[in-house]
Amino acid sequence: MRAASRDYLGRNCNLDLLADSIEEYFSTQGYKTQAGKAEQGRVVQAKKEGILRGLVAAERAFTVVVNGEPNKFRVSFGIGKWIQNISMAVLETVLLEFLPVLFVEIPISLWSFAIENEFWGFVEKEVEMQV
Repeated sequence: MRAASRDYLGRNCNLDLLADSIEEYFSTQGYKTQAGKAEQGRVVQAKKEGILRGLVAAERAFTVVVNGEPNKFRVSFGIGKWIQNISMAVLETVLLEFLPVLFVEIPISLWSFAIENEFWGFVEKEVEMQV
């Protein structure tokens, strides 16, 4: 799965509320989540935990970046490295310099495809609810 992005124009969306909703979406599905905010945008990470998952992909997480303005913003979704103890300094670095490398390519699987489709359906509903 590669990183996927969607642009939204003219929606007047509260981006903080959208990022909070995305974090809650993953949390309610049993993911460990973390989020951070910088002037340039918001980052939400979510990962499943467990013994087997810890051995196979301990540093991998779904990573969502929401950036822009209420009427012109982008939501990006991909799999990236879990950022330990996400902080403002780290966020600014991720959002300004490393966004293209934040998302890593992995083999396509039905599981990740299903998660991505569910995620985009959720985001579309959240954005529409704010209009």
